[in-house]
Amino acid sequence: MKKISFLLVFIGFVAKSNGQSPILASYIQEGLQSNLSLQQQNLDIRKSMEAVRQAKSLFYPSVSFAASYSLASGGRKIDLPIGDLLNPVYGTLNQITQTNAFPEIQNQSIQFLPNNFQETKLKFGVPVYNSDLRYNQQIQELMLQSKEAQKHAFEQELRYQITEAYLQYLQTLEAEKIWTNTQQVLRELKRLNESLVRNQVATSDIIATADYEISKVENEIGQLKSAQNTARAYFNFLLNKDLQADVTIDSSLLKQTAGVYNGPELIALSLKNRQEFGALQAGIKAANTAVKLQEANLHLPDAYFGGETGFQGFGYHFFDGKQAFVIAQLGLTYDIYKGGQNKSKVQEAKITSEKLQVEYRETEQKIALQITQQLNALEAARNSWRTAQSGQNAAESAFKIIANKYKNQQALLLEYLNAQNRVTTSQLQVLLAWNDVLIKEAALKKAAGL
Repeated sequence: MKKISFLLVFIGFVAKSNGQSPILASYIQEGLQSNLSLQQQNLDIRKSMEAVRQAKSLFYPSVSFAASYSLASGGRKIDLPIGDLLNPVYGTLNQITQTNAFPEIQNQSIQFLPNNFQETKLKFGVPVYNSDLRYNQQIQELMLQSKEAQKHAFEQELRYQITEAYLQYLQTLEAEKIWTNTQQVLRELKRLNESLVRNQVATSDIIATADYEISKVENEIGQLKSAQNTARAYFNFLLNKDLQADVTIDSSLLKQTAGVYNGPELIALSLKNRQEFGALQAGIKAANTAVKLQEANLHLPDAYFGGETGFQGFGYHFFDGKQAFVIAQLGLTYDIYKGGQNKSKVQEAKITSEKLQVEYRETEQKIALQITQQLNALEAARNSWRTAQSGQNAAESAFKIIANKYKNQQALLLEYLNAQNRVTTSQLQVLLAWNDVLIKEAALKKAAGL
């Protein structure tokens, strides 16, 4: 059987482990710009930026305009017996003066709800001192840093996902080549069998057997086509592209091999590169700031200055000077006793800070464990690949011998088919093993934050 040239390229050449496919790098960059999940991360960051702007705006004076006009009927009333009180007096005065200068008046009933009443005013306020505002701004800025670190962590994960999806797609393409080559071998077998039948060396059942083996290979190729479509759709999904868009193939990836890595160095490097630490550090600082905020509320009052100016009265009479008013206020608030609530909030904030510090230490251990596991998995994948290579060499050597014997009528068709199946199986195992090596290396780099 012919050597499969693409497989020789696949396993026979070694490139530097730090070599990177320019096509894959371009796809990764495209994914970082267009991936929908990453766009959500960007929106979260923009939302946090607006929260910071809102926190800063609380330091500035606030001015608001308010106007209201009321019409009322019914409701509670207060009766004023003015007539009962003053009419006897007025009657006596009229008798004394022999005049009607003091007419009788009616008792009055005044409703509480003002009718035809308006209030038009400007209201302003300025925080003189409020510790909540300063610490709240710091907390919002730290939360923004945490969101940005989370975004960078997701970018690292996305790079790995795109790399893995691309390698999986390449794997389906190379597997199809293996089955196509097997199909060609079986077709040559069929032609040989037809020749043997024509020469009355063998019976026609060997042609039917060859046809059956070819049909099985065609079925495998059909299934691979379906797997290719699925792999291509997932890859395009990560890039936010049409699921059926063509994917450019870079055969240079098939020449790459995994490098040699030092575990302790990778662990030390991960402490600098993994963005999860940045998110946790920002969270710890935010929790410590919350502790300061609650402690400030225990000891310091809040002070503000404000006021109102405008017009108030029955009907609109802005220019007679009777409805205008001005109010100035200087306020001071301080919680004297709230059942220990403020002290409890201080303790709650401290517990949150301690929890995040414990989580930070646990994350260090988890990432160290993850790197160790990925290093071991990479070495195991290398060993599996070497074993698969040995199996392939043995299978191909055995097939050459069986194929020559079959041509010379010294081997059975079953022996030929078994040997050919072992070759195909070994080639697929080498392909899967090598692809696993590359994916394990990508996973190791992700764990180290590279």
